[in-house]
Amino acid sequence: MTRTYTVFLNSREIKITNEGLSLFADQIGISREYRERVSELLILDLFIYVTQLGVSPHDILEELDNLENGDGNTQTKPATEFRRPPLAGLWHKHFFCHHFLVQNIQNALKGGKLHELVNNVLDPSKPTITKEMISELAHRVTNEPVEKRANAKRLTGEWIIFAKNDGMNYYLCLNTHKTGDQEIANRIRDHCVREFLFLANVVGAPTA
Repeated sequence: MTRTYTVFLNSREIKITNEGLSLFADQIGISREYRERVSELLILDLFIYVTQLGVSPHDILEELDNLENGDGNTQTKPATEFRRPPLAGLWHKHFFCHHFLVQNIQNALKGGKLHELVNNVLDPSKPTITKEMISELAHRVTNEPVEKRANAKRLTGEWIIFAKNDGMNYYLCLNTHKTGDQEIANRIRDHCVREFLFLANVVGAPTA
């Protein structure tokens, strides 16, 4: 049965069928080892992120591979289970790409850390600000925070939403932090339950 998905992004209408999504999944190389556990909805989200937002599929597929291999080989935050309805029982994992550099820098330098860093590099007791000082400040404000968060496995980005069932992960959709929990639950209920029936016990049966 052919299904057509319609998405409105930046006032633009995007249409793609489930056959088109399957072809796209082949093109970006979703692992055959868990392909049957990746929902059409997540592939649709991947299609939008890659073709419309310029995100590299590698940044997302790498995190899926990490989750399959135990979530150890990653620079992002560990996978976390949702504890409150309507997402209780589901899990989320961050994925990172260059789109999220600014947010990670802001997170690392909040709480007065930026002011402290500027004063440390551009020492007020020194009468002259040199090119070397400016260069050091630029590095420490941009590169250093991201490097530290990566080493601490604290990079943040958007979410991969997934479920666990019978010892295996089922990958459901991609979402931003700003997406409400109920909206995420509705997307999973309306699009993923028909593929993975056990989800009806988590988010309910589809409305149509």
